[in-house]
Amino acid sequence: MTSAPAERPTASEAEDPVSPGTEKVRGGLWRNRDFLKLWSGETVAALGAQVTQLALPMLLLSTLGASSAEVGLVAGMQYLPALCVTPFAGLVIDMFDRRLVLLVANLARAVALAVVPVLYLTDTLTVPTLCLIAFVVGAGTSVFDVAYLAYLPALVPQRDLVDANSKLQGSYSVAQIGGSSVGGLLIRALGAWLAILANVVAYLAAFVTMLLIRHREPPRERSSTGRPRAADLLTGVKLLWRDRTLRVLSMRAGWFNLCEQAILTLFLVYAVKELGMDAGGVGFVLAFGSIASLAGAFVARRAGNRFGFPGILILASSASSLAPLLLLPTGPGSGWNFTLATLTFAVYGFGLTIYNVHVVAFRQSVIPTEVLGRATAAYRMLTYGTLPIGAFLGGLLGGRLGLWNSILAFALASVVGWLLFIAACRRLPAPEREGVPAQ
Repeated sequence: MTSAPAERPTASEAEDPVSPGTEKVRGGLWRNRDFLKLWSGETVAALGAQVTQLALPMLLLSTLGASSAEVGLVAGMQYLPALCVTPFAGLVIDMFDRRLVLLVANLARAVALAVVPVLYLTDTLTVPTLCLIAFVVGAGTSVFDVAYLAYLPALVPQRDLVDANSKLQGSYSVAQIGGSSVGGLLIRALGAWLAILANVVAYLAAFVTMLLIRHREPPRERSSTGRPRAADLLTGVKLLWRDRTLRVLSMRAGWFNLCEQAILTLFLVYAVKELGMDAGGVGFVLAFGSIASLAGAFVARRAGNRFGFPGILILASSASSLAPLLLLPTGPGSGWNFTLATLTFAVYGFGLTIYNVHVVAFRQSVIPTEVLGRATAAYRMLTYGTLPIGAFLGGLLGGRLGLWNSILAFALASVVGWLLFIAACRRLPAPEREGVPAQ
């Protein structure tokens, strides 16, 4: 990318004017059959993934008698591809047809998980094999998540990008709400290995829906100067760094994710050990946060139209960054613990979803499509790569400073990052600050 976002039309600037005697077509994305297929496939895949998030550790504990360290190891293998696979995913996505990449990623995840019931029934299931399966599934997810974001602008006009991203964010929130509940029911009724088999079916269903997408991208430039190469792995990182707006968004997301993961890791222990919550109580708190996220997806467009860009980013980041402070009045024996914890995750989820909807739409609008895969992969590597760091630091400080003190430290760190983000937003050039109004 050689210029600032101002030189390319944003989602708001691309809005079709209503010419005299012409009515604007209503229905928008609801009449875009290819988008509906992508949306439904992503939703089904996300629901299945939430089932596995619960079923996999339950299988380890109930069948293999695994220790907490082994459960953590398998879970960590699912996130490892964010660092070592995502950069190559961006390169592949920019070299090949993105619909084909989505199909292969879904099929790979389905095949990898299908091995679990086979190993279980043949009594050959082990922790190392589950680590390998978790890594393959995580790699498929890393590729899929980058590919569908890069593929979306090919299916959706720029004026509808915020609306499309809002729907995708909303379906993800629904998956978080319903996936764990459905997974718990399946595990109780059928067993963890059969619940994982349900995720296999979900990935295959997503494969079929995306196979039915009729749109085909135009052939990409295959000349030696235009074709992505191994040397281009850093192209996305360089693009993000050169553009001031994208650089600010990347740095903010990386710092926020580090603090967020640390606080979440600490809260799960703090809620059980010091606040006296059981697993059902913690699950309700997190589920209510997902419901608030869904509400955020519904209001994102209207809020963006009201406050503009980056005004909506400042307001949304205020909610997500300041929400952890609501945990500070909690403590053993307090009657407000459950209420404050629920409110914390509701405010956090609401603000974060609105923020994400607009940031994703903005990136899709200003980054040239020929490098969108690499840029999206670089963004996710830089921002998701801080998640394991945050979890490690949260656990380390929790054992040394105490759980409440550690939550306080990371909550204040989140506030510091928020203040720096606001200052950076106010120094952006005026054209770059116009951005994308929400849905």
